[in-house]
Amino acid sequence: MPPIDLLLHLEHLELDAAAPRAAMALASRLGARLDALYVADLPATAFSLPEAVPVQLEETQRRVAEAQAHEGAWRQAMASRSLQGAWRVTQGDTVQTVSLAASGYDFLVMERSQQRSDAPVGFGSVSRCVFASGRPVLVVPDVAPVAGIGADVLVAWNGSRESALALAASVPILRQAKRVHILDGSEMNAEMLPVLPPPGLPDWLRRHGIQADIEILHAGPSHAAGPAVLDMAHQRGADLIVMGAWSRSRLAQMVLGGTTRHLFMHGDVPMLVAH
Repeated sequence: MPPIDLLLHLEHLELDAAAPRAAMALASRLGARLDALYVADLPATAFSLPEAVPVQLEETQRRVAEAQAHEGAWRQAMASRSLQGAWRVTQGDTVQTVSLAASGYDFLVMERSQQRSDAPVGFGSVSRCVFASGRPVLVVPDVAPVAGIGADVLVAWNGSRESALALAASVPILRQAKRVHILDGSEMNAEMLPVLPPPGLPDWLRRHGIQADIEILHAGPSHAAGPAVLDMAHQRGADLIVMGAWSRSRLAQMVLGGTTRHLFMHGDVPMLVAH
């Protein structure tokens, strides 16, 4: 298997939080390199009031220095798991910086707060990085227990381009998983979507060395798919959900609802998403 590189965005410096634990667990499972990136956020709006600029810069520098002082703890945590990776600290706009940095990695890992959820969902930093980075993103709810990751995987499949991107990105994980269950809701989109991946899902899985069982999702209206996916993940004890993100527009999901919106708002299982 070719080398795999993971980038963990640290929103805070607590290394025992859900996202760092998930990133280290996934890196251990895949034998991957794991770099951590802390961004002392300095958005363009910080310069809208000239008199406030010195205060903003001073606070940013304080946060940079505090983050740099945590490098030893990071290296110790990595060494205890026999992992390799760098500790990176910078300043700037979070979405721009993380999205640019992620372009050199196979996966981006980000934590999503369930207490401070995006309002409206689809326009917060995690959601924007899913769009801007062009990389598959492991979204880890801060309430996720993360006892492990990648052993029991639920794939939420709907036949869309986004769903195909997520499935293709997850191949290294699915090949090593103990159990892979695919919840196939593509019938709901059969009239709109081409057959992805070619020549068909069961054959594609076999050719990529993935053993999986497939269950047809009969969720009724499209807005019921999100609760159905989460319920199935809980029933099967899945430690990871693989799914496309926003196969409809963010505005449509905000107004009409959708699977991505529901799982981002209510999910407590890590999700590997792609757009």
